[in-house]
Amino acid sequence: MGNVYIIFSLILNVIHVVDCKGLRLHALSTRAQAHHDVKTLSNATDGKAVVVKPGFPLSLNFCIRKKATVTLNNMRFSNFNVTTFVNVSLDHGTWMGTYYAPPQYNWNRFFDTGRFPKKYEFESGWHVLKIEVIDRAGNNPGIALDTILFDVMDPWMDENILKCHTICIPEGSFPFKKPRFTEIASPARIEQRSFETKCAEVDNVDIPIYHPFIESYMISASMPQYNSFSNRRSENLTHCPHLPPQLWRFDDFRINASSRDIRQDGKDTIMMFYRNPEGENTFLLMFRFKLDGQSKGSVDSKIGSLLHLQFRSLPTSITVKMRYRGKHGNMSTEEIKKFDSKNLNYMWTIPDFTWTEDDYNYITLTIVSSVEVNFFVDNVRLEKRPFKPEKLVTIYQSDDVHIVVGYVEMWWLAPESMTVRLSNGQSHEGVAYIQFYRPIPWNNGYAQVFVLYQDGNARLVPITPEGLDWIPFGTSVIIGQPYTDSIRPYASITQLDIDPENWQLKVYYKDGGSVNMKLNSTYRETQVFVYDINFTKDIYTHPFATVRSMYVTEGNTDVDSVKIDDKTTYHVMDQWAALPGRSFAFYRRCISTHLTLSPDIQIDVLRSHPAPPLLQTMG
Repeated sequence: MGNVYIIFSLILNVIHVVDCKGLRLHALSTRAQAHHDVKTLSNATDGKAVVVKPGFPLSLNFCIRKKATVTLNNMRFSNFNVTTFVNVSLDHGTWMGTYYAPPQYNWNRFFDTGRFPKKYEFESGWHVLKIEVIDRAGNNPGIALDTILFDVMDPWMDENILKCHTICIPEGSFPFKKPRFTEIASPARIEQRSFETKCAEVDNVDIPIYHPFIESYMISASMPQYNSFSNRRSENLTHCPHLPPQLWRFDDFRINASSRDIRQDGKDTIMMFYRNPEGENTFLLMFRFKLDGQSKGSVDSKIGSLLHLQFRSLPTSITVKMRYRGKHGNMSTEEIKKFDSKNLNYMWTIPDFTWTEDDYNYITLTIVSSVEVNFFVDNVRLEKRPFKPEKLVTIYQSDDVHIVVGYVEMWWLAPESMTVRLSNGQSHEGVAYIQFYRPIPWNNGYAQVFVLYQDGNARLVPITPEGLDWIPFGTSVIIGQPYTDSIRPYASITQLDIDPENWQLKVYYKDGGSVNMKLNSTYRETQVFVYDINFTKDIYTHPFATVRSMYVTEGNTDVDSVKIDDKTTYHVMDQWAALPGRSFAFYRRCISTHLTLSPDIQIDVLRSHPAPPLLQTMG
């Protein structure tokens, strides 16, 4: 530790704590360079250190994610030709330590103070660490400060938060919406099923909510409790898997009388080609492949395909017969294309719902020539057919509400869709989702406040604040008992009955269940009251609602915390297994660069049936 001496005596008990996070704060910053000299020193961590002179203290800003115990583990600096005293204080007053070092006559020789004598309980948010050189000799050139090490009792702290690049707030406040009901309802239970991801467009936060005797509950959406005027709302595809229209492709191969080869594209697609012994100058190409489908949340096995075959050159005309086998198990009838030197490329169209995700799919190409020649294939590839754009149709509009239905040509649960029936007798079939718009009194416009998808996903936001054109959705809630045969849970809706002027919906599910919903949207929040709940699946093993959201890292989230009964906050990615409560608030403590103004979501149990007598006795 060099020859650094602490003025006071101290006893350090070094305790290893799993939740302790060690972080490094560099003295060098844009602000420091504007007001202090900078020395280039080879032994500095980044090759440079900030000069702190007497009378010109250095203030270092740092931030903390939540209220936590913080220890300054080390301060690294160098001095030159005089004994140096360094005073360290916090937030313009709290003294943390005074250190001295004898002269070293070498700016490139750095000292380490070691751990500071006290631990401090820091509140979340912004703090200032002040480094001041005391000039007792009158000729002190100061110190060259390199880094300061922090130990923070918070496993979710990171350097972006420490440097205040990500700002965090204290715990949010989420009182019961209907306390006289919620306080007497029996508690529900949330379970942790989330997984890590690096892609901000993946719903990796998966938290089902269970209550076998649920009678009614409230979902509320309100503006984030942190203060931000940034309305970032574009998607972030960094680290997201690229999903091209191409399913597989093989390039540059030759077919002749002696050809016999097997090639692979990815782990589940192979191509075999060889001369067909049953016919002279006849060659067979066979493709075997798998495609993702509904169980993976994909439409690849449902959407139709385009098969392209392109030759580099042809010395003679040939005939190519295409057949395929998918989910129905039988080979299709032949589809024939004729190629020659002027027609080297053709495409076959394969209809929707041909392929299967449960087994291998097959395509065969039989090439017939009148003479024995070499064929040079430039490429053969299978692509998804193009998607048609979504179609939006306004089905109801009045002074109080606009209702719009959305049609998706290849919905991920296709051929499933839902029928929407209005109280005025209108009926609309084949709907993938429905949107509700609320009038905005200060600009004569309408704001989308609620959307419900055929798969049971509901999203809601409060009315757009004055001065903004729109704010994004974020965290969603699956309303209803989900199917669990897919990585993407869903509760298939077959029919919606809507009373537009009263903002009421009756939801009918594919499994025979149903719920009623009552919507209310104000300047402060949008609420969905769910009642008259009729479920058909096992009420003990199936949740009544499921929260779906996104967490990549602090500051890149749609949710980072869950607060239970407005008392205890848990990190949304901690392995807490299961937690009981009557109110669950899903929110962000740290300002997010992703969908910054998407809402906080609170779910309150309002009423519950009494448990059967046997369970009451056991409980």
